Amino acid sequence: MRLASLSFVALLVAACASDDEATRREIDKRYAVKYYDRNHDGIVDFELHDIPGAADAAWALSDTKFRGPYDIRLKFGYAFERERVDLPVPKNVKITSGKPPVFTTQ
Repeated sequence: MRLASLSFVALLVAACASDDEATRREIDKRYAVKYYDRNHDGIVDFELHDIPGAADAAWALSDTKFRGPYDIRLKFGYAFERERVDLPVPKNVKITSGKPPVFTTQ
């Protein structure tokens, strides 16, 4: 009986985890990504991820020093979050003209 209970709990946890992962993949597909070149040197320095029509879902990667790698991840939501990162900026992507529609500095 104990083995059956443990098996049931393990199955339940695995099912919940797989649903969460599938949901996350579906949400990730909805994001529209736009790339910006804020200092006009031809290299992407701001990457905005947003779900059109959604509130508090946007997040961005920013190269605040204009040196190449992204150094900050910004999350725009009810509570603004900032996290240090070290990620390469993408190459050969379409750069959106104009300024990003969000707060972009540190």
